Amino acid sequence: MKGVSGKEWQLLSLSIKPPKELVDIYGELLAQLIVNRGFEDTHEELFELKLKHLLPYNLLPNIEEGIERIVRAVRKGERIVVFGDYDVDGITGTAILYEVLRSAGAKVMPVLPNRGTGYGLNSGLISVFSRYADLLITVDNGTSAVDEIDGADIDVIVIDHHNVPEKTPRRGVLINPKLSEDVPKDMRELSSSAMSFYISTVVARRLGLDMDVRTLLDLVALGTVGDVMPMNRTNRILVSKGLSVLESVVSGVIDKPGIRALLGISRVGERISAKDIAYSIAPRINAPGRVSNPKLSLELLTERNPDRAVLLARKIEALNAKRRAITDRVYREAYRRALELTHRNFITLWDEGWHVGVLGIVAGRLSNQLGKPVAVFSKGTNHSVGSVRSVEGIDVYEGLSKLSHMFLKWGGHMQAAGLTLKSQLLETFSREVDELFSHVPKELPPLYIDAELPLSELNGRVKEVVRKLEPYGERNPMPVFLSEEVAVGDIKSRYNRAVVNLGGRDFLCWDIRMANALRKGARLRVAYSIVDGDLTLVDVEDRDGSR
Repeated sequence: MKGVSGKEWQLLSLSIKPPKELVDIYGELLAQLIVNRGFEDTHEELFELKLKHLLPYNLLPNIEEGIERIVRAVRKGERIVVFGDYDVDGITGTAILYEVLRSAGAKVMPVLPNRGTGYGLNSGLISVFSRYADLLITVDNGTSAVDEIDGADIDVIVIDHHNVPEKTPRRGVLINPKLSEDVPKDMRELSSSAMSFYISTVVARRLGLDMDVRTLLDLVALGTVGDVMPMNRTNRILVSKGLSVLESVVSGVIDKPGIRALLGISRVGERISAKDIAYSIAPRINAPGRVSNPKLSLELLTERNPDRAVLLARKIEALNAKRRAITDRVYREAYRRALELTHRNFITLWDEGWHVGVLGIVAGRLSNQLGKPVAVFSKGTNHSVGSVRSVEGIDVYEGLSKLSHMFLKWGGHMQAAGLTLKSQLLETFSREVDELFSHVPKELPPLYIDAELPLSELNGRVKEVVRKLEPYGERNPMPVFLSEEVAVGDIKSRYNRAVVNLGGRDFLCWDIRMANALRKGARLRVAYSIVDGDLTLVDVEDRDGSR
């Protein structure tokens, strides 16, 4: 069976059967979801999401040395700069450290770059920081800033989770879980915001601060989900507790005016999920860094004055609307060009008019739709800045590392990367990277469907079963179910989404092309998810076989 998305449907319940003992414990549906995700051997840990089960902080390389230096700086009254990044993980990680150091009475200044100055450290920034401060702490950047840090006239602590190149800074204290294969897998998959939390927890304890650092877990959840980190046990614990903090802010139990204003513009309910972060909250935190100055988001996350928090939130909402409009324009232009390059193994696109702040979003949408890695560049007169996004199972970082001699600057993860190169090399890069990724499958990856679940059997118990595996995210995907044959009813389009009535139930559809492929009165099967109790259309059966 194939969907209008072009993906073949694979029904996992036909090939994967849960053992009887698992069914006896959890029931047939939840047992099926558990084995589909490979959690059979660790199923007893799935629902034990307590902070006491977190791995100890000292498993992170060089963390003790970094903590001791931070504590010494606070006690001696040294000036500290916390230098983050312009995306949600860098911003939240910076906010966590800033909140703890501010509570300790430290002389601390948070600083964020912008798209104009570029990602990470440069010699100019180092020079400025050296004149002002005694200690520089980088968050979500710094691992690749070898020459900058080694030549710095200032002590540097790097808190970062990006892949480690062959050469790393010698002078700085590099706290990066990817430094050693001996670090447990869960720790190697931490976000920078989670690492900042680990460090801040110990710093607060050693300084004897009268603050509950657990109230900072909302920032960890925002950074972890926003940076699409794998939902292993450690991250699920951190995110689930962070979601609880966010819900406490909504209810007024925890007083955080800035976070409360952010949740207000994000229009989330009293119950908050990882999906709310991914699709509503994180994009708003990212918006100022994409089209203006990320400092606005940092100020909102740490704002204690309710009136000022509301003003900041309104500014960010306006910037988010601007970001959406720019993204839609660039995406439409890039998509038209990408359709002419679907024969490529790796699609590279560029234009002088494309805003650098939305390249990652556009590349992510295209790679998901086309089932292969995509690089999208904003072409400048001399230099071009690009974002790369991949699909499951294809490590773009490893592949791009073979072309690193072409890059002026670069870094990233298995699934995403950012890079800068000379504009005259764009054609060469496009040709060589396409050849390099010749192993990429030419067909779209399949759509994995957990089980058949007729709409007639949907009830509160089923929705509660789905909630049990939250928080969902990378490597713990939202369950997808297959309906019986249903009749297509009314289709109502709204901006970039549609509401489709199927079998008498309303489904939210985020792919307008999918909604346009439906015809009222037709009968077909659909793949769908249950998101926060609501139904979301994932794919639609392609009965004419024309796609």
